[in-house]
Amino acid sequence: MTTIPSNKASVAVLGTLAEFHREPIPYDLPALVQLVTAINPDLLCLDITPARWQTQEFNDLPPEVGEALVPLAYQTDIVVAPIAGDVLPPRPQSSGWREQAIRFLRGRLTAIQRNAATPDAINTGWRHHIANIYYDLTRWLAGQNVQKAYHEHTDHLTQAVLDVARRNPGNRILVVVNVQHCHHIRARLQNHPEVVVTTYHDL
Repeated sequence: MTTIPSNKASVAVLGTLAEFHREPIPYDLPALVQLVTAINPDLLCLDITPARWQTQEFNDLPPEVGEALVPLAYQTDIVVAPIAGDVLPPRPQSSGWREQAIRFLRGRLTAIQRNAATPDAINTGWRHHIANIYYDLTRWLAGQNVQKAYHEHTDHLTQAVLDVARRNPGNRILVVVNVQHCHHIRARLQNHPEVVVTTYHDL
């Protein structure tokens, strides 16, 4: 566990797999719950809107949030900080050959993630880098509006995490977002000296 300076928050970013968690993969929802339980952060930043958190409407959220981490927070003393903006980015989709290419890439993503033995295999290493390429290609195929929405969402998540960290110096903060955002958020947080960026193993 990282020793946190009293004037800084320690932040780790954990990538998840959205609907792929429903696939028969080792990094499934029980594995995610077990990992977050073991980390036991002071604050858990989730990619949901403050309005959704207030109304407690979770039935149409990605499974790692609605079926795993929200129930875990209710069962423990982990405090949830909702960090999404009011508008979530759309799912990449198109028509014609572009849609066929998107489906092909999603099939490749499933194949990569199905063989990942641990969360580390998704969050680091060659699987992580190849998955990022596939995600980038799906957004490119879906068009500029989808790419713009993705970058705006990532920017908002990063700023929201910084706001949470500045309000809670000395706390251990775990940020759980889709794996396609995590590497961008980690890199941007490292530009802010008031935050200690660490791994989820060392949090």
